[in-house]
Order: sequence, then C-alpha cells, then structure tokens
Amino acid sequence: MTTQNAGLLPIVAYRCCTCSGTGIGADDARCRDCDGTGIDNHPAD
Repeated sequence: MTTQNAGLLPIVAYRCCTCSGTGIGADDARCRDCDGTGIDNHPAD
C-alpha cells in the first residue's frame, strides 16, 4: 500500500449489483434493491 492510498476503503466491493452503485434503477428512478444508496445491503449467503 502506498501512502497515497493509505486509509481508503475498497468501496467498489460493496456496490449494489442492480444499479452498479449509482442508486438509479433501470426505470431512471431510485433503485429498489438498495433504496437509492448505491450500497449492497444484501450480502451473499
């Protein structure tokens, strides 16, 4: 890890799979899977 990246979290790993982390669903409205947050709130079992 370089000092440039120190302290950063790998947010990409936690993006919502339905909207790719944008928070916008296919119908150009709030993503129903993540409720518009862009965060994957349904972890794999």
